Amino acid sequence: MNSFISKLFIFNFFIINLGYAFSLDTLPDLVDEINPSVVRIEVSSNQQVDYGITGDPFFDEFFKRQFGDNFKPQPRKGLGSGFIYKDNGLIVTNFHVIENADEIEIVLHNENKYKANVVGTDKRTDVALLKINSDENLKSLNIGKSKNLKIGQWVVAIGNPLGLGTTVTTGIISAKGRYVDGLGTYVDFIQTDAALNKGNSGGPLFDLNGNVIGVNTAIAARGQGIGFAIPIDTVVDIVEQLRINGKVERGWLGVVIQSISPEIAESLKLKNTDGALVSEILVDSPASNSSLQRGDIIISVDGKKINKMEELPRIIGSLKPKTKVVLSVLRDGKKFKINVTLGSIPTENIIKSQVPDDKIKDSVSKFGFEVANKNFNNDKSILSNVVVSKIYPDSPAVSKLLVGDIIVEINKKRTPNLKEFNKILSKIKKNQPILFLIQRPSGGKYSTIYRSLKSN
Repeated sequence: MNSFISKLFIFNFFIINLGYAFSLDTLPDLVDEINPSVVRIEVSSNQQVDYGITGDPFFDEFFKRQFGDNFKPQPRKGLGSGFIYKDNGLIVTNFHVIENADEIEIVLHNENKYKANVVGTDKRTDVALLKINSDENLKSLNIGKSKNLKIGQWVVAIGNPLGLGTTVTTGIISAKGRYVDGLGTYVDFIQTDAALNKGNSGGPLFDLNGNVIGVNTAIAARGQGIGFAIPIDTVVDIVEQLRINGKVERGWLGVVIQSISPEIAESLKLKNTDGALVSEILVDSPASNSSLQRGDIIISVDGKKINKMEELPRIIGSLKPKTKVVLSVLRDGKKFKINVTLGSIPTENIIKSQVPDDKIKDSVSKFGFEVANKNFNNDKSILSNVVVSKIYPDSPAVSKLLVGDIIVEINKKRTPNLKEFNKILSKIKKNQPILFLIQRPSGGKYSTIYRSLKSN
């Protein structure tokens, strides 16, 4: 027992000396202070699920048998979390919690319910700002800073997981600056091992001083004990724009970018994989009005170095439209600067491409795919007539190309038609990494494929 008490004393002493006013005894008091400001969010929607009445094949069949095809489904309901941002009834949550909702209700700690109005939303960062009208004495939470958070720092998550009501979990910050594919390119996520479940979305993540340092947003579907939160510095910036203007303004460059793999770096004879590779420049965009070119590598913006591709949209997005920036660019081994005036993000995609269904085969054995020569009726947005029509199993192209991809360049040489395509391919040597530029409806992309050693 004495050994246990000694270890507990050392544990508390260690935490206190890290600079956090916390011990095992004070956590319940901290939770009691915070809980009244954390809310449950209940949403309902009259929209039917695209894949059935209930979304469950068994129950869909049951209801059809019992009530016929005229059965009218009940409104879909959802649950989430949020917290009081301002005493006047402003509440912060995730955008995906209230997306497509026809009715939103806020349930306070005392179980009182209030209908909420949407002040504004930002899908790109998954942030939403709501407003309720209440005569109650609402208490807003203390907003902290996420800029100086440390890996290993203790945190507390409070929310409404699985509809169970207020639930408290603790853990540490496992990592910072996480890019999570599908969760938005404008957020450096905080990774935490504080237990999160469905329904925690939109709830606050606290430090041990009771300051909100993040908004819990997602969990890793294939992992355990891995959750992600939006840093509060990002949230406050978005929420204040929503509060004042009802919308978020971001700078826009107008390029499609990708990361630089070791294979691409080898193909382009680069010393490292730093920077963002420009695979497409959108028409009528700020980039199209500058000297920026497809294939350029953006290595810094106004002196801020781009180590990873994901950093570029975050830096550009943090600036306002009409801001003038200086891009440092690497092109064909040479470094120079390009001036660009940023625009506003358009509401719709600029380029939309369609690939005809008919096929003309031209067998290509070196990489395991076939191409077709297509006529796109002088559509200027289509950059080549060479289209991938078939990909063979177990070939080098399986994980690199898709049927319907338009081959625009090979090793930075244009392939406008089959004649030029075959001419360039005929000069490719064995075991050489080849850089293909492909065009898809979602945008251009560079892909590196090694020619098979068994090729002729």
